Amino acid sequence: MGCGLAYHLAHEGWTDVVLLEKAELTSGSTWHAAGQITHSTSSFGLGKCVDYNIGLYAGGLEAETGQVVTWHGCGSFRLAYTEDEMDWLRHTLSVGRALGFNIELVDREQVAALHPFYNLDGVIGALHTPDDGHVDPSNVTMAMATGARQLGVNIQRRCRAINITPNNSQSNNGEWVVETERGTIICEHVVNAGGTYARQMGEWSGLQLPMTSMTHHYFVTEPVPEFADLERELPVIRDDQKVSGYIRMEQKRGLIGIYEKANPNTVWEDHCPWEAENELFDPDYDRVMPWLEESLNRMPIFADLGI
Repeated sequence: MGCGLAYHLAHEGWTDVVLLEKAELTSGSTWHAAGQITHSTSSFGLGKCVDYNIGLYAGGLEAETGQVVTWHGCGSFRLAYTEDEMDWLRHTLSVGRALGFNIELVDREQVAALHPFYNLDGVIGALHTPDDGHVDPSNVTMAMATGARQLGVNIQRRCRAINITPNNSQSNNGEWVVETERGTIICEHVVNAGGTYARQMGEWSGLQLPMTSMTHHYFVTEPVPEFADLERELPVIRDDQKVSGYIRMEQKRGLIGIYEKANPNTVWEDHCPWEAENELFDPDYDRVMPWLEESLNRMPIFADLGI
């Protein structure tokens, strides 16, 4: 979030920018995020953002900075099992077409032609977005950091902000005082890009941000024999009803991402510990087991593989 904002501010001519990072770039959740992006959205605003970012990740950012981004343009399907779901896909289709996306409604046979390993029992249709894909979030972060630095942005690593207050000096003209572990910064604008820490950072200046952190499971399998000789990457499958998430290739392995909508688990309801960096939570298999079992039913070639 911080690197992306600094990069785009610099491109808009705001080069007198300091980005503070309490640990290392990509610490937190970025280093292990799945990095998927899709044109399948019913929001015009979000759709424009998605299309812009796919273009940036697919070539523009790497060409500008010389940093590898690792874009996988594999496309994706969003599955429907009921007429209500098909109505929603038709609505999403209309938004996508209005925005000029490469997007279409397809039947299950068309899904099977591009993804022969997925169990499509009960599927009555799908939204196909061929220009979708996924990216390595760490590579994107480093590329944006490089681009921002090339334009004059100052990125300070291992430099945590410890307070943000209005500048109450006699010369105050709406400025802010940002206290850090290395000293004080006086600035005209402050952007809270703290992620998990954003709520407690907001409290420094009297803001109560309505947010919390939630855990999210994904599983990466052992190498999948059926993937070994594939010449192209399979499309991402988004299956909200049966899997409550997505299934895709991760190089020659399988990746299963489950969103625990029925029993979400929040963490750090008070404050996120400042010392947290690249830690992972302990897996909670019991909570996700129903969806994991259905995922293996939908992708039977994963059933006998280890995680």
